[in-house]
Amino acid sequence: MRRHQRRPHPLALARTRRSARGLTLVELMLSAGLGIMMLGAAVAVLLAAGRMRRNQQLLSDANEEARTALRQVSRILASAGAGGASYTFEDAAGLRQQRPSLLFANGAVALHEPTMPQRPDSLTLLRYGADRRTVLTNPLAINQVSVAPDGRQPTTPGVEPEIFLEGESALITNFQRSMLVPFASKALTMDSANARNVVQLTTAVNPVALQDSLIPIQPGATVFPVRAVRIYVEYVAALGKIPERADLVMETVNPQTLLPLVPVQRTVLAKDIEDFQVQWAYDRNDDGVADEAYSDMGPSGIQLDPGLAFARLTISARTSSTLVTDQGEYVVNEETPFERGIDLGTEPRPPVSGHRRRVLSTVVLLKNLAASRI
Repeated sequence: MRRHQRRPHPLALARTRRSARGLTLVELMLSAGLGIMMLGAAVAVLLAAGRMRRNQQLLSDANEEARTALRQVSRILASAGAGGASYTFEDAAGLRQQRPSLLFANGAVALHEPTMPQRPDSLTLLRYGADRRTVLTNPLAINQVSVAPDGRQPTTPGVEPEIFLEGESALITNFQRSMLVPFASKALTMDSANARNVVQLTTAVNPVALQDSLIPIQPGATVFPVRAVRIYVEYVAALGKIPERADLVMETVNPQTLLPLVPVQRTVLAKDIEDFQVQWAYDRNDDGVADEAYSDMGPSGIQLDPGLAFARLTISARTSSTLVTDQGEYVVNEETPFERGIDLGTEPRPPVSGHRRRVLSTVVLLKNLAASRI
């Protein structure tokens, strides 16, 4: 028999079979257990990353919304003194009255008990139409005010085609005296003597009777489109699975009565606001520095203190949904500065919640309240 036709040795065949055998049951279970452990660790990392991303997104949203609201209120408040610290208007009874362009109400009652104990402040002020001021072209008439539209082309950036919009009134000022004139209708006419367009405002009051006889308002006086707004915190009750919250809102009010318009014109500046506070500082020596610490003593009467120079706006915001950890709902371990500074008397403190709070502040320069200028 030739060598290549010989059968392999029986022991060699047995060694080949032993070297090609499969995994034992113990080895298989150890491999499966190790794989499950690695898979569990990967799932835990993914869940933790998801929670972290969700929490960070909630915190970012709350922070950005509150900061945007702060910027809006700051701009409105900074311009509240433009055109004079106070203005003359005619009330519902037809009597001549005066009111400051900024009114402050220090919050004195709880927003909602017992979960939201903060005392929110409120501001009532004039909001000016951006880049839409014009001038008085003719002397004041009994029921008409004549103003010149923007002389630039309507295609010029920043030019508003409409001087007055629905819901606005005309604030006419010579920067020594101001008066507020609501208008019932408007019409565009042509001033042939000066070859220009003129807007005739038909008013519901007599502008001549509103002006100061010692310092009358003459042609050339500045006219601002304004509307009276109130900025305050409004409580929103829980609805289904949506928890209770408080929103910072801006509501347009009647400039004569300061009552909400019908239908209501309201804008939500920021949601989930726990508190809105305004504090004031004075600079009576005009050195650009607050004389004393900020206090709650702000403009609440007809005459404004000429030393009033600074306002500090503070918003306490929280996330719209509860934050979560690997142990469940996030628990607040520390009270906010608002909660620490509030004397609740015998009332209990609100329970801790899974919302993360952030306190944001900014300082607004109010020099134009004392020295009216743009």
